[in-house]
Amino acid sequence: MYGAETWTLRAADQKYLESFEMWCWKGKEKISWTDHVRNEEVLLRVNEQRNILHEISKRKANWIGHILRRNCLLKQVIEGEIKGEMDEEEDVGSYWMTLRTGEDTVI
Repeated sequence: MYGAETWTLRAADQKYLESFEMWCWKGKEKISWTDHVRNEEVLLRVNEQRNILHEISKRKANWIGHILRRNCLLKQVIEGEIKGEMDEEEDVGSYWMTLRTGEDTVI
């Protein structure tokens, strides 16, 4: 999850991250992929909850707070104070939008 605080997560990305998290828990418990064990049962065995997306949200909030306390170029870029040329295909401000709305998904 290195650099997760700067990721813009799509719904598909969230699905992959949750799948990876469950794969890790199953590996810890030595559950084979051929065994039909439900994810809820695996979480009960390890006495955990799904928290990878929550951890990413927490890191995003900490990172943006750190950046906005400083007076630097990145702060100006995030706040949209610096204008530049962009392709029409680029998603303008999608990262900033996810931070402001509190949603971690960009569809």
